[in-house]
Amino acid sequence: MIRTLSAGLLLLVAPHGRAEPPKADEPKPQKFCPVMTKDEIDPNVSKSVDYKGVKIYLCCDTCVAKYRRDPAAYLDPKFVPALAGIELPKRGTEQQFCPVYRDKKISEKDPSATYKGVKVYFYNATARERFERDPERFADPAVLPQLKKK
Repeated sequence: MIRTLSAGLLLLVAPHGRAEPPKADEPKPQKFCPVMTKDEIDPNVSKSVDYKGVKIYLCCDTCVAKYRRDPAAYLDPKFVPALAGIELPKRGTEQQFCPVYRDKKISEKDPSATYKGVKVYFYNATARERFERDPERFADPAVLPQLKKK
């Protein structure tokens, strides 16, 4: 009897805060930063910006600055599911990711270098320097679609 009472009391006291999965018409919640795409975000503490009423979470101040400098480069429903179905501006370059730091998105306003006659963009100057020291190591057409056209 005491066990049954204790179990019943635990059910009353235990939190009922199990998160329900999103409804069919609701987008999945954002889990990763759209700039540093492997960095998880926490909506309770992460920085955020707004795009057409959609709150976009970013992992740090560096990503906020990169986003503000060129929003079109980072508006991707793959990383921000709430953007699905919204008409998005076109990216300035076909290349999406840094060839050195492959989980970081790039913008045409980021550092660049010319390699085999095409412009290659990098997440930052350090990535560009690493590429320039050993370009063959990083020059992968899967990451640099502009190389396929050469």
